[in-house]
Amino acid sequence: MNLSEKYGLGLTGKIVEAFLVSKLPIIFILASLLAGAAALIITPREEEPQIVVPVIDVMISFPGASAAEVENLVTINLERKLWEIDGVEYVYSQSRPGAAVVTVRFYVGENREASILKTHSKIMSYIDQVPPGVTGWVVKPVEIDDVPIVTFALYSDVYSDYELRRVSDEILHRLQSIPDTGRAYVVGGRKRQIKVLLEPDKMASRRISLLDMERALKGANVNLRAGTMDIRNREVIVDAGPFMKSLDDVEQLVLGVFDGRPVYLRDVAQVQDGPEEVESYTRLVFGPGSSHDKDTKRLKIGHSRTFLQPSYCGYCEAKRHQRCKSCRWAYFKNK
Repeated sequence: MNLSEKYGLGLTGKIVEAFLVSKLPIIFILASLLAGAAALIITPREEEPQIVVPVIDVMISFPGASAAEVENLVTINLERKLWEIDGVEYVYSQSRPGAAVVTVRFYVGENREASILKTHSKIMSYIDQVPPGVTGWVVKPVEIDDVPIVTFALYSDVYSDYELRRVSDEILHRLQSIPDTGRAYVVGGRKRQIKVLLEPDKMASRRISLLDMERALKGANVNLRAGTMDIRNREVIVDAGPFMKSLDDVEQLVLGVFDGRPVYLRDVAQVQDGPEEVESYTRLVFGPGSSHDKDTKRLKIGHSRTFLQPSYCGYCEAKRHQRCKSCRWAYFKNK
């Protein structure tokens, strides 16, 4: 007599009894293990799966317009046109004085190149409806891989952020020559800038206006092919220029003539060669468990973010030692 008949068990009891006294549990366990092993072997897998999500930014320039005017004249109309593209999932925008950014996001799996082409074609097909004040636009795809593999921080307790920026720019230029190197860029630090500080009293005394100064600066900082001349069976190439390369070139720029004498830029303005105005600060702070020197904490630094392989870290250290022995590296991210 089995247990179900002895104790009067129902359907559930009979099923439990069948599993207890039969070989089915062992068979099910073996079948599950084989199915899991087969799934593990057959299923394709990647360390970093490539998920294609096309995202495109359309940046519009509308100088002189307020944020409300940009939104009403440009942004709303552009959003309506971009919604007409097949495969668009989201369209969102940001309007600000003189400019706007409209972001288009397509569905997952849409072809990236085709999405960029469709967006550019849709914008160009409505170029006749663009408001007169719009001076230009840029269709810029947003790459999902725009995340640095290796991020370096160049810091020092001797040099300023301006000097660190110049060292980073030089090292960055050399890093881009490494094979299989992707996009590389520098974040932080102040760039070099030549400032022209006007002196209104001197400008008025020599009858030099701001428009004269702007025209002279734009006209002098060019390098154009002016033509050729034939002299004694020889062709001489004539170039108009060159570009202004130093502080002296800017100071000796002729703005006009007053009382029969040339008026130089240094006569009506102060010219300074140095770092640009501070717009942001970049700081590096080491935690309690860091092995770095504690006296280097809270310093403004120039970051060098590069798409590199870990094997290039030694190359970066060698270049840093050649260019700036008082500077040090910190490896922020290394995936």
